[in-house]
Amino acid sequence: MASAHPRSAAVTAAASLTLLGCSSAFLLWSYFVLALLNTPADEHGRHLYELQPVAFLLIATVPPAVIALGIRTGIGLFQLRPWARISALLWASLTLAFCLAWIAFRPFETFVIPDRFVFPLESMKQLIAISMLILLMPSSVWWLFLFRMKSVRAQFGVGPKEKRETATAVTSST
Repeated sequence: MASAHPRSAAVTAAASLTLLGCSSAFLLWSYFVLALLNTPADEHGRHLYELQPVAFLLIATVPPAVIALGIRTGIGLFQLRPWARISALLWASLTLAFCLAWIAFRPFETFVIPDRFVFPLESMKQLIAISMLILLMPSSVWWLFLFRMKSVRAQFGVGPKEKRETATAVTSST
């Protein structure tokens, strides 16, 4: 049975991007945690996760929980669930706020600094910051526009408020 509002290519692309991004983030997080677990012990025989248990617990639990929420949102976008659209808008808003705050509070990492003024580690941090901004900022702006369009709201079963209000007024008057 065909749906009254089939999923558009833009929503499919957004859902695919969500799942691919979360999968990549999970692989990156896994590599990072594995590197933390494989660090050699200090002179007293304690590992890093024994020295900082709370920080390690946060690193071990928070990123996979956020990634799991992202995967669930991607699946919900494929299924055209209304909550997934709201979740995508929330993700896009938070990501855009994060990018703008990064530019505002860390401008030295987002603008080009000649190599003769910084160490190679600072250049690498700058490259990562610029890469993250190039990846995240356009997609968050795209999502904010996409998921607020009337045609996309209709796909998720969310109609304009005027139609709902007139429908309730007609049914209540009869």
